[in-house]
Amino acid sequence: MKLSKVVAIFDELKLEDIEAALLDNGVAGFTIHPVSGRGRYFDSFNENHLIKHIQIEIYTLREYAEPIGNVIVEAAYSNAESEGLVSIQPVDELYWIHDKRMAQPADFRFKGD
Repeated sequence: MKLSKVVAIFDELKLEDIEAALLDNGVAGFTIHPVSGRGRYFDSFNENHLIKHIQIEIYTLREYAEPIGNVIVEAAYSNAESEGLVSIQPVDELYWIHDKRMAQPADFRFKGD
């Protein structure tokens, strides 16, 4: 079993759209963090020039990672500057703390799988 972590950073106003899109596609497990940063676009009105965004992390089977990334891109897209990014990273191992076991393929879902 090969695992990936999908990480997306996007405008906080898109959070509800992205959550709804993920749930519609069977992805119910994710972690959300408020983050600040700057890239090609920055907040010139703010003293530190940082823009508030949301970061979401999703652990999944490697075969689901790209489709999940595409779901996020479609839900977050608004054709504006500073929309954020999506990255996919390999994960060597993943353990569930509550039952002290390694993750299994049945732990991950996408589009009804």
